Amino acid sequence: MTEYLGEHTFWGEFGNLLAIISISAALLAAVSYYLSYRKNSSAFRQMGRVAFWTHSIALIGVALTLFYMLFNQYFEYDYVWKHANRDMPMRYIFSCFWEGQEGSFILWSFWHVVLGNILLLTAKKWENLTMVVVAGMQVLLGSMILGVYILDFKIGNSPFTLIRELPENIGLPWTTVSTYLQDIPTFQDGRGLNPLLQNYWMTIHPPTLFLGYASTIVPFAFAIAGLWSGKLKEWVRPAIPWAYFSVSVLGIGILMGGAWAYEALSFGGFWAWDPVENASLIPWITIVGAAHVMVVNQRKNRSLFTATFLTLITYVLVMYASFLVHSGVLGDTSVHSFTSNGLMRQHLFILLSLAALSVTMLLMRKELKRVFWLGSIGLIAIGWTFEIEVAAIVAFLGMCVVMSIVAYRKFFPKPKREEPLWSREFWIFLGSLVLLLSAAQIALETSKPIWNLLAEPFSEPLMALYNVTNIEGLKSLAEGKLAPHSDTISFFNKWQVPFAFIVTLLIAFTQFLKYGKTQLPKFLKKISISFGISLVIAVLAAMQLEYTGDEFVLSILLFTTIFAVVANLDYGIRIMKGRWDFAGASVAHIGFALVLLGYRDRYKEDLNVYYEIEYFEPVSKSYKEGDLAIARGAVFRSLEDHTPGEDFVMDQKRWDLVDDPRTIDIESVDRWSPYKPGEKLFSLNPRIQLNPEFGNVAEPATKRYINRDIYTHVRWAELEVDSDDTGFRTPIELELGVGDTAFVGSTKLRLNALSVVEDNEREKYMIGSNDLAVRASLGIKDGNGNVYEAEPLFILRDSVLPIPDPVIQDETGLRINFDKIDPKTGKHTFLVSEHISNRKEFIVMQAIQFPMINILWIGCIVMFLGTVMAIRHRIKISKRPRKS
Repeated sequence: MTEYLGEHTFWGEFGNLLAIISISAALLAAVSYYLSYRKNSSAFRQMGRVAFWTHSIALIGVALTLFYMLFNQYFEYDYVWKHANRDMPMRYIFSCFWEGQEGSFILWSFWHVVLGNILLLTAKKWENLTMVVVAGMQVLLGSMILGVYILDFKIGNSPFTLIRELPENIGLPWTTVSTYLQDIPTFQDGRGLNPLLQNYWMTIHPPTLFLGYASTIVPFAFAIAGLWSGKLKEWVRPAIPWAYFSVSVLGIGILMGGAWAYEALSFGGFWAWDPVENASLIPWITIVGAAHVMVVNQRKNRSLFTATFLTLITYVLVMYASFLVHSGVLGDTSVHSFTSNGLMRQHLFILLSLAALSVTMLLMRKELKRVFWLGSIGLIAIGWTFEIEVAAIVAFLGMCVVMSIVAYRKFFPKPKREEPLWSREFWIFLGSLVLLLSAAQIALETSKPIWNLLAEPFSEPLMALYNVTNIEGLKSLAEGKLAPHSDTISFFNKWQVPFAFIVTLLIAFTQFLKYGKTQLPKFLKKISISFGISLVIAVLAAMQLEYTGDEFVLSILLFTTIFAVVANLDYGIRIMKGRWDFAGASVAHIGFALVLLGYRDRYKEDLNVYYEIEYFEPVSKSYKEGDLAIARGAVFRSLEDHTPGEDFVMDQKRWDLVDDPRTIDIESVDRWSPYKPGEKLFSLNPRIQLNPEFGNVAEPATKRYINRDIYTHVRWAELEVDSDDTGFRTPIELELGVGDTAFVGSTKLRLNALSVVEDNEREKYMIGSNDLAVRASLGIKDGNGNVYEAEPLFILRDSVLPIPDPVIQDETGLRINFDKIDPKTGKHTFLVSEHISNRKEFIVMQAIQFPMINILWIGCIVMFLGTVMAIRHRIKISKRPRKS
C-alpha cells in the first residue's frame, strides 16, 4: 500500500465522521420526536432534544473542519483545490466555503440548526411535530454531503474527498506516486475562487440568502404540524412572525444579490431576470402572499386553504430553486448557476418527497392518503421498471394537482358568504392571487429547460398536436428545443409590469379598508387626499422625465408606485396617528414601492433612450472675430469678439453666413457651442480581470451621484491575438476576380490583372523549367491613401503540385499568398495575413445612466425596517392569550 507524503488525511476522516454523526443524530431526533407525539412521551421528547443538540454540534464541527482545511490550503482535497489558491486574499475564505455545492448545503443545514434550536425554546406545544419536519429535512440535506455509493446510486458529494480518490482519478499512474503533492505542480496550488465571487458582497449575500431559504422551513413545519394534528387553523398564529421573518431575510438576500450583480457582473445593472435570480425570487413572492393571507385568517376565519397552500408551496419552491441551481439544468441559460454534479436524481428525490409530503398532509382522510401513496409508489415502480421515469414524474405531478383540488373542496372550511367587495380581506386575497400568478409566470419561463425534459416521452403526441394547431411552441417542445425568450429583460418586463402596478395599487388603498364591510363614501374620502397628491406628483414627474404616449404603461407604474408611497405615508401619519408599533406594514409597503419606483427605467423597452453625460466641467466659450463654426447645418463666420449665449438663434446677429463653404477646410471647423470642456469631472476604470482558469471577467465601474448613477462596463475587447512565430495573424481568405476590391482591416486590395510568367522571367523568380506560374498584379491602398503594388505568384510544380510563394508587402504589413485559380468562375483565392504591428487596439464599452437609482437602495432599507417592525408587532400579538 502506498504511503503518501504530505497528506493531511486525519481532517478528511474527521470531517466524514462528523457528517455521519450529524445525519444519524438528525434521524434519531426525527424518530424520537415522532414517537413523542404518538405516545405523548416526555422521555422521547428529551431524547429528541439531545439528539438534535448532538446533530447541531456535529454539523458545526463539519463546517469548522472544512474552514480549517480551506484556511490551511490542503490542496490534496478536491474541494479545497477547486475553490482556493495561494494568491487569494484570506478575506475571501468564506466565499470559498460556500462557492461549491457541498459548502452551500452545509451553510443551509447550519441555518436549519440555528432555527431548530430557537424552535426548541419557543415552539412549546408545537415542538414535537415541527421538529420532526426540521430534523427530517436535515437528514435529506445532510445526505447531499455524504459522498457514498449504495449499489450504483451515488448519495451526495463529500467535501472531504481526496483528489486521488475521485472516481475519474482512480487507477491513474500519478496516484501511485507517494510524493505526488511535492512532485506534480498541479497539486501545489489550487484552481482558486471564481473571480466573479471575489467581492465583499459574496461574503454576506450567500449566508443571508440561505438564511432566507432556511427560514421558510419554520412556517412550513407549522403548517405540516397543523395539518398532521388536525389543527387546521391554530398553526397560523405562531407561524405569522416566522413568515414575515422569511419575507424580510429572503428579500434582503435577493437584493444583496442584485447589489453584487450591479458591482461585479457586466450584464448592465442590478437585475437581468437571470434564471438563478428568478429561482430565489419565486418563493419570496409566494411567502409574501402567504404572510398577508395569514394575517387575514387571524382577523377573519377565511382563506385558510390559500394560507396553507402558499406556505407549503413556498418551501417546495425553495427546494425547486435549489434543484434548478445545483442540478446543472440551467448551465446553458444562467451566468451563475452550478454545473452538473451527477446528483440530479437525488435533488429530484428530495423535491418530489417534499411535494408528496405536502399533498399527503392536505388530505385529511386516511383512505385518500393511502390512495395517494399507493398511486405514487406504483408510478415510481412503473417508471423504474419500464425506464419511463420522466413520464412517471409527469403523472405524479398531475396526481398532486388533482389531490390538492380534492383537499381544497372537501377538507377546508368555506365561508358561508363571500367577502364584501369593499373589505380589506377581499383585496388582500386578490393581491395574493396576483402574486401567485406573477410567481407562476416567472416559474414557467424560467423552467423551460425542465419542460424540454418532461416533454421528451410525449414528443410524438405533441408533434401531432402541432400539425393540427400549427402552434410553434408545441413543435419546439416536441423537439426538446423550447428555449427562454431571446430578449429576457424585455419579455419579463412586459409580463411583470401589469402585476407590478396592480400590486402597488393594492398596497396603496387596501389599508384604508376595514375588515368586514367598509362604507364606500368614507373610504373614498379617506383615500382622496393621497390620490390627489399622488396624481399631481406623477404628472409633474412624467413631464420632467419627458414621458411620451408610447410610455403609457410606464406612466401608470410611475403613478401607482408614487400612490403607494404617499398613501401608506398618509395612513401612518393621519390614520395611525404616528403609532409606529402598528405601522410596520405601511413602512414595508413604502419600501417596496420605492424599490419599484427606482427600478422603473428598466421597464423602458423597445425605445432608444439617449443621455448626454458630461465628463468634463462645462466652461463658457468665447469667439473672436473671424472664427468659424457650424450651426443649423451651415457654416458661419463670427463678426465680433463675444461670449455666446445659450441658443445660437439669439446670437445669430453676431454671425455671417459663409456663402461658399467649399473655400474652407470644413473638417477643421467645430460645431457651435456655448461651452468648452473644463476640468475633468470624474474618471471611471471598468476593467477586465484576466483569469486563465475561469476565463476573462469584465468588472464594471460606477460613478454615483445623489440623483443618478453612471454605470460603465467593457462589452468587448480583443485581448488575445492569434499569430504565428513571425508575427502574422490568421490569414483571411479573399476571392477576387480581375477588377474586384476587398478590405483587410483598413487596407484596400484590388486585383488589377493576371499574367503568365514568361520563360525569360523564370530565372528572376527561381522557377523550374517544368513549373507553371501565374502572376497576380495587386494594387494596395493603405488607410492614409498611399498606393503600393504586390505581385504574388501561383506556382504549380511539374504542373501538378501547388507551391506556396507568399509575398510580404512591408509598407502595409500584409503577407499575401496566391492560393488558387478558378478559370471557370474567374474568382481566384488569396490568403492575406496582417502583421500584429498593424493591429489597432480598441475595446467596446457601454455607459448606462440609471436615474434616481438611489430610490431603489433607500427602498431596500425602508422595506427591511418595515418588515422588522411588522415581525416585532406580530411576536407581541402571538404572545397575547387567545380570547375564548
